[in-house]
Amino acid sequence: AKLFANAAEADAALAKLRAEHKPGNNVAVLVSVGPYPAQLEYRIPGSPPSASVHKAQAEFIYILAGGCTLITGGTLENPKDNGANLAGSGITGGVPRKVAKGDYIMVPPNTPHQYADIQGELAMVTLHMPMAAQ
Repeated sequence: AKLFANAAEADAALAKLRAEHKPGNNVAVLVSVGPYPAQLEYRIPGSPPSASVHKAQAEFIYILAGGCTLITGGTLENPKDNGANLAGSGITGGVPRKVAKGDYIMVPPNTPHQYADIQGELAMVTLHMPMAAQ
């Protein structure tokens, strides 16, 4: 368990993720207790598609920096089961929504979601919360 992260630790974690500048989803756990990690996630333009479904977790998202088009709902394309989640190459028939710094999002369990068209960078805090699928 890690119950506290001060602003300097969070800033340092984000600076490290920016410096590593790897395509894909780069993650640093800020705080956690039991099955509840609050993570700092960082993505850049050109990151591979990140469509997914969390079977039994809701996901709370707070956008810290940058923006993207968040697609939710619809059908996951080319789903691959990896246990707690499904990963896919995209979403068909979802609802696109522009999100940016300061936005709050809640994704229910068993809901396809994808970060697309990243604008500059995308930095966010996410919290996965185990719960029964809706």
